[in-house]
Amino acid sequence: MLKVKVVSVNWQCARTFSSARPSLPIFPSLKGHFNPMTSALLNLFFLLVLLSGFAEACMPGYEAERDKLHEYLGIEWVPKGLQESAESVKPIRHASDLNCNFDNPAECRWRNAHGDVDSLDFHLFKKTERTEFPILQVRPGPSKVPEGEQLIFVGDRKRAEKSAIYYSSPIPCQNTTGVLTFTFWVYNEARVEVLIVELDEAGNVVVLPEKPYVDCGTVHLNTECSVNIPPKETPFRLGIRAYDIKNPEGSFVMIDNILYDASLCKVNIDLGPDFKTSPLITSSQGEPIKASSELNCDTFAMECRWRDGGNGSTIWKRADNAPSPDLFFNATGTYVTPKDSFAFLYIEQNAKAQFHHLKSDPVQCQSNQEAVLSMRFWATKDVTMSVCAVDMHMVDLECQKVPMSQSPSPVEFKFQQTSAFFFVVRVDYANPDFDSMVAVDDINYRAVLCSEALSVHDFGSSYYTTPLLSLILNKPIYTANDLRCSFERRGIDCNWANLNDDEGAHWEVGSGPINMHKFLSLTHSSSLPDDEFGVVNFTRGGQSASLVSETIKCNPDQSTLSFRYWTTGETSLSICLLDGRSPEVIDCQTVSVTQQGGPVLTDIPTLSQPFRISFRAEANGAGMVVVDDIALNGAVCPSVRQHGARTKALSSLSTAPDSNVCRLLTCDFSGNAPCLYKSERIPKSLSMFRVNNNRMETTLFEKGPVSILESPIFHLNAPARLHFDYIKQYGNVTLFVCQDSSERELDKCFPIDSEENQTEWKHDFMAVLPSDTKLYWIAKLGQNAKKARVAIDNIVMTDEDDNKVC
Repeated sequence: MLKVKVVSVNWQCARTFSSARPSLPIFPSLKGHFNPMTSALLNLFFLLVLLSGFAEACMPGYEAERDKLHEYLGIEWVPKGLQESAESVKPIRHASDLNCNFDNPAECRWRNAHGDVDSLDFHLFKKTERTEFPILQVRPGPSKVPEGEQLIFVGDRKRAEKSAIYYSSPIPCQNTTGVLTFTFWVYNEARVEVLIVELDEAGNVVVLPEKPYVDCGTVHLNTECSVNIPPKETPFRLGIRAYDIKNPEGSFVMIDNILYDASLCKVNIDLGPDFKTSPLITSSQGEPIKASSELNCDTFAMECRWRDGGNGSTIWKRADNAPSPDLFFNATGTYVTPKDSFAFLYIEQNAKAQFHHLKSDPVQCQSNQEAVLSMRFWATKDVTMSVCAVDMHMVDLECQKVPMSQSPSPVEFKFQQTSAFFFVVRVDYANPDFDSMVAVDDINYRAVLCSEALSVHDFGSSYYTTPLLSLILNKPIYTANDLRCSFERRGIDCNWANLNDDEGAHWEVGSGPINMHKFLSLTHSSSLPDDEFGVVNFTRGGQSASLVSETIKCNPDQSTLSFRYWTTGETSLSICLLDGRSPEVIDCQTVSVTQQGGPVLTDIPTLSQPFRISFRAEANGAGMVVVDDIALNGAVCPSVRQHGARTKALSSLSTAPDSNVCRLLTCDFSGNAPCLYKSERIPKSLSMFRVNNNRMETTLFEKGPVSILESPIFHLNAPARLHFDYIKQYGNVTLFVCQDSSERELDKCFPIDSEENQTEWKHDFMAVLPSDTKLYWIAKLGQNAKKARVAIDNIVMTDEDDNKVC
């Protein structure tokens, strides 16, 4: 027989508690799943449980009630769980803004109502146990709720009806019927309804007459419920109301997973129905630019070297077309719109900084000259922007504020940063109270990169020119191979030379490593000439220069002239045929600019009379013409009747030293140019000859007791003399001259003298024989000497009678 224990209740405490809004809900205890009982026994059971808990309802913290909720429903109260909320007076922008599963209640745009419109508050609880809800008593929501799930709860056990309202942020307006879906559980005849509400001036909830129907399906078990929200043209709020909480045995309501789906009225900036945007897809991949013009961008299409970057929800896009001037004026205050496509950033209200930025590809190296980045821009009010140079870690190096009042005029920003940086266009602030937009167009970057040429003559700091040594000497041309020329050894072996001195410019030999990037920027060709090549420099328009061959007796059949060439600036190149007996032009063909870098083939027609081939370079302005790897492919008439035999007239010239060798070896070191002389460090000596003050000098010391100066390799046809000046500035030093590359021992060389200090330059010469191929000057520090210096200058070749050869 069931025994009932009568428990005394502090009714005064109960009334006092019921008269005020509790900080924690009062609820009945529930025992999982129940066996079938009579209605009377079941009600009696719950009443006993309720009373046993209620006796402790006024104790601080309500631990007993929380314990029973944990035991029978597996949920725990989260203190101050709903204290913070994202609900505000600002209307939502998207229907999904009202979605809330209470995982992070501070981000939910819902809040408990204030004032006298209700009498209870919802509280946050968390599912901490796997205990299932009693499916018949707690419904229509699912009985199985996963651990960790959070929901809101309200309940009481007073006979007087209690209610609680949970209301949303304002909805600006709704075009069509919307749907509010949520999961809820009720116990002991408590009920749930959805309200249309608004707030009065004091912030209190005012319930409007409309009450949408809550549809939970035909079977109110393990289901969620939905409500159709009718269209509304004016702002409104939604409210979820728990009511009929009046059972003295206790009743409650739990709510979870609020979802709102609706088509809201347009709240963004009106740019018209034809305004479209697309992803900003460009060729920017973070590779350094090779020319400043590569950062120029006015279409933001694939060829552009700018891209979206940074963190945040806002993304730079490509606007495919400009809005109408009227709509654009409403947004930006100007009727001037961008041309065609442009970069576009849309920032919704309440968007949190930081915003994405517009980022360039990196600039690896920039000259010390001032660089200028310019652009046009548009923005809505209360937007501030800056343009910055940042390092590879996105740390600001230089930043300049964008003068917002100058839109839409082009604005220039000057930067001094010289190496390893990006440009970024950044939005620093946008008013969170409304939507904002930014448009950028016509980006232009004017700078000289380290890889860009400073002038039409700039091939890099290591590039230099020297005189072309070859001369027109009426040498015989035996075969087409005699006309091959790669300009090695300053062209001394080439049968090509400058035509005369009257044209104002001359062909020279270019030497030294070429800066590939500068060369590419000038010629638009990635194919470089070899180490030495023919070049003519023009400083102004109207100049010309002709590189002509020795006379060819005739061309019995059509042959082909091949060569490589490049031009810079306002220059051109023509291939001409000249009469062999006069400077009269037979024919000329201009070489196409598109053929730069690659082998150019020019047909030489059949000619029965003597002729010459000419490379004629002309200038309409400053620039250069470069030629290399000249070759004639075909057969030519030999200049003598017997192959390999020289004419008597030519053999008589062999008594004079070859003037080409004279030009090769003659050097006064002007302009600190070493000509073709060189000095290399030898073992156990650190000293070398170097050009200084327009002469070749060396300093000797204990760790550098020997220094050697070498001439270029040559082949002489007759005995000659090589004259030079020298001075021993201080110290005990001996200067030797040596001949032939196989004789480098000092005892096989000839000392000039061994005097110590000299106050004046001295002159001397060495005899050069046809068997010699190389010459040396060797300076050696004297015994017991600590330091010495010697210099050499004015090297000149003469014949054996001291007559000038060149």
